[in-house]
Amino acid sequence: MNQKLKKTLRYITEMNQDEQFYKAYFQAGKSEETLRRFLKKVDIEDAIQRHLVIPELLPDIISYYMDDSEYFSENDGRNIFISKHNRYTPGFTHKHNFFEIVYVYTGECIQNIGLKCLKLSQGDFLFIAPGVFHNIEVFDDETVVFNILLRKATFYQMFTPLMKQNDIVSEFFAEGLYNSQHINYLIFHTETRGTKNIRKLMIQLFQEQLFHDACSDQIMIGMMTTMVGLVTRYSLTTMESSLTDTIKQTPDHFLVLNYIQSNLNTVTLTDVAKHFGFSVSYCSRLIKASTGLGFTEWKNSLRMRRAERMLLNTNKTVAAISEELGYMNPETFIRSFKKFTQMTPVQYRRQTKIQNPIHREISSE
Repeated sequence: MNQKLKKTLRYITEMNQDEQFYKAYFQAGKSEETLRRFLKKVDIEDAIQRHLVIPELLPDIISYYMDDSEYFSENDGRNIFISKHNRYTPGFTHKHNFFEIVYVYTGECIQNIGLKCLKLSQGDFLFIAPGVFHNIEVFDDETVVFNILLRKATFYQMFTPLMKQNDIVSEFFAEGLYNSQHINYLIFHTETRGTKNIRKLMIQLFQEQLFHDACSDQIMIGMMTTMVGLVTRYSLTTMESSLTDTIKQTPDHFLVLNYIQSNLNTVTLTDVAKHFGFSVSYCSRLIKASTGLGFTEWKNSLRMRRAERMLLNTNKTVAAISEELGYMNPETFIRSFKKFTQMTPVQYRRQTKIQNPIHREISSE
């Protein structure tokens, strides 16, 4: 085993200085008197310099909204940031304008997303959408959790292939990029399949983070793309999402929603029920429980989000998009799109490209 790998593994497992502080802080908090004595001994200047989360002493140091500029400066050239989550850190609710990926390397942790409390175990990957309030709780010595952040522009480049598919995963990534999120998170369970390869990649990624050089960023992008591909390959059939919180986890909900998206231009509720051998009423209830919307509303929202992507990422005319999405004529499509976005397709294409330079580079009218 080489020295870099030894140091990486030691850094992953051993408690660092901040973790030792947070553990003492956590233990002191079991009684008001011990907490008061602990806080009295804290060196405020040192705590500020280390950016320690201490709500009683430094409430202003906690950022409830984070931008990727906090992690990626214009000059450092980095596109991926990976950190080990400090154990015993007080849970503080926050959101950010980029995707976050949480990987449980060992142990278990609690992730609170909105009002939902999720228990994550070893091997779990959690993808959190932009703009979603969340916090994480890790209060034991054995759990190791990694936080993976990607610069927004890099994320677009890496996950464009995933957005071309017609499934819940592609919807999740695409919506986050177009600021129309209704899927707050995805969870992939990798402990039963692909564990060895994924854990090995995670260690290599973190080693590149710790021993960063001129080639590391390019290497990390490649490894990250590979890892997400492996995660989706091994765990797609057991994936959980915020769409499925209200129903029992079975393959039905995923397969039904995926079928609708794959046949979006022509599918009817009767078609779906017939394809899966369900009754129409059961199929209707399943869709409502999974999405919070009836079949017609869900289908229309999918068509509109797909229309948004086609307007931004292709040079297709409004008429061509209308036909591809199964509308009888462009006028009907334009009316539906305007009702959904308060803009006509042409206005939407023009305004969004003006606001977001990335889309100007992708296509031009």
